[in-house]
Amino acid sequence: MRIRSARPVRQAPSPRGFRTLAKFNFQVTDEVTIYDCSLVEAPDGRILLYGPGREGNTLSVSPTARREIIEMALAAVGSDSFDAAAA
Repeated sequence: MRIRSARPVRQAPSPRGFRTLAKFNFQVTDEVTIYDCSLVEAPDGRILLYGPGREGNTLSVSPTARREIIEMALAAVGSDSFDAAAA
């Protein structure tokens, strides 16, 4: 697993208090890459992982893998200021 093309996102929180922190591509294997994934900070401070698409979460991973992906993506954007409390 690798994080590719990670970039921080600087934007104000949504009206409900959610804030996109980063966008990235997630390379599962050499043959499989999931493009345009997002890390979103929830109002309670948890960091959520979203797959591509606008119709809800299209990425399903185990809690352990989700935490690992979140930590890798935060490291890739050079962020140590966010609490990596994975949801």
